[in-house]
Amino acid sequence: MKIKRFLASNMREAMRLVREEQGPDAVILANHRVPGGVEVVAATDYDAALLLQAARPQQAPRETAVASASPNHGDEKPAPAAAESPSQHVELPALPQPELQQLRQEIGGMRALIESQLAHAAWRELHQRPERLRALRTMLDIGLDPEMAREIIAELPHDADAERARYLPLGLLARRIPVLTEDPLAAGGVLALVGPTGAGKTTTIAKLAARYAQRFGTRDLALVSTDHYRVGAQEQLFTYGRLLGVPVHSAGNAEELRQVLGRLSDRKLVLIDTAGIGPRDLQLQQQLGELGAVRGRLQTWLVLPAATQAGDLNEIVHRYGDARPSACVLSKIDETLRIGGALSAAIRSGLPITYVCDGQRVPEDLQLARADQLVLRAMQLARSAPAREIDDAALALQIGALHAIR
Repeated sequence: MKIKRFLASNMREAMRLVREEQGPDAVILANHRVPGGVEVVAATDYDAALLLQAARPQQAPRETAVASASPNHGDEKPAPAAAESPSQHVELPALPQPELQQLRQEIGGMRALIESQLAHAAWRELHQRPERLRALRTMLDIGLDPEMAREIIAELPHDADAERARYLPLGLLARRIPVLTEDPLAAGGVLALVGPTGAGKTTTIAKLAARYAQRFGTRDLALVSTDHYRVGAQEQLFTYGRLLGVPVHSAGNAEELRQVLGRLSDRKLVLIDTAGIGPRDLQLQQQLGELGAVRGRLQTWLVLPAATQAGDLNEIVHRYGDARPSACVLSKIDETLRIGGALSAAIRSGLPITYVCDGQRVPEDLQLARADQLVLRAMQLARSAPAREIDDAALALQIGALHAIR
């Protein structure tokens, strides 16, 4: 076991030093304040058996003897014990299940204690800079996930005054949001929208078709539905097609989809409406397989409903990864007062946001995504929401835990 002390001006800097020198598997054994900063004691390559032996000094001689070289014969004297050192590796017999379980509980308790200490240290450090604390609360109030909020606050210059700490985080957030700089519809192609049930894919398809028709006409435009799971799902798209004067085709499997796209090869833009399937539904892989069979010039966009919680959105992004989405659409902005979770999911996934849907009107409630406008909208929505009290104790533990894992 290799143990080392690290001195730094603050806890964040100390954790960075530990991570850089000892790697992500290092274990924090202790931390406390010292003049000029903090001291952290970290260990790596630790041996669980050593921890158990240290916890039971009264049994150490017997265990060491059992673990020593071959048994004595006749008058042979036992070999002298090696000098103890912090990095000594002691071979012990396999631990019985109860003792192993106890060891795990003790290590878990140690981890909880360390994380609690880190939480309070990080919280004290944050409270010394009230302007940063206010900025953190602003990021959390728009719904941004806590880890990303902490990362943004960490980017603030140390000499940032109250005014800069108020507005600079919004600019830092906008800089992180991936968006497309050009209208992607102008390039045409074969575009399939995928996403969970109720994400708003069919309505978004209608908005995209209407937007394209306004600019380029309907001659080079066609719609395709592959939603053969929901009763009446295709009728909705056919209704939109009749209103727009755009042909609508249906495909029940990969072969039919291939044939339909072959007949529509002369169309500049083909929009494909897929079935809404939950991220854990077994039918999801079948649908993604059908799209994969006609990959070619087909591209997919993932529709993310902004009213969904950040954790669920991350799960959606993960489950729909096999569709290889090249971008995403934020839908149902009008159905939530905090869109930070959706912004967090887009940032974490790296999927550029193409359009934002904030109502049912076709095509009025469809706008090209702009990072600064999204941040402004997030702030406006948060201000219109009822005041939300963020518990200091819970926030302290949360922020401290984030420091511990970074």
